[in-house]
Amino acid sequence: MDIQEILTSNVVDLTSLKEYFSSDKDSLIQLIGVYLSDTTPRVDILEESLTKVDYDSVRSICHFLKSSFGLMGVNCLEEIAALEKQAQSNEPEEVIKERLNFIIPICRASITEYKLILNRLESL
Repeated sequence: MDIQEILTSNVVDLTSLKEYFSSDKDSLIQLIGVYLSDTTPRVDILEESLTKVDYDSVRSICHFLKSSFGLMGVNCLEEIAALEKQAQSNEPEEVIKERLNFIIPICRASITEYKLILNRLESL
């Protein structure tokens, strides 16, 4: 199996990774590792906001995730940007929670997918 065969997914859009890193296994491993270590705890915090919304945390996490999701091809970039604005303008908790309920499963699926891709890359 080569890198191109590993870089396939129905969960995330790997176009950017293929374009910039398809021949550099070590950079891919490092990039995915950073994505996982930076994203996982932030998604955990977002999940806590399903109980009690922390507007500042939601806003700052969404701001961080926008650039990360853009590069990593996570398919909820527009929703993350909208959630950031909603948190910034202190929309009602129900509105924030509704968007979080949509976004969090997509985030979790991307984390799972990138763990699988990382494991395959490391075993090359």
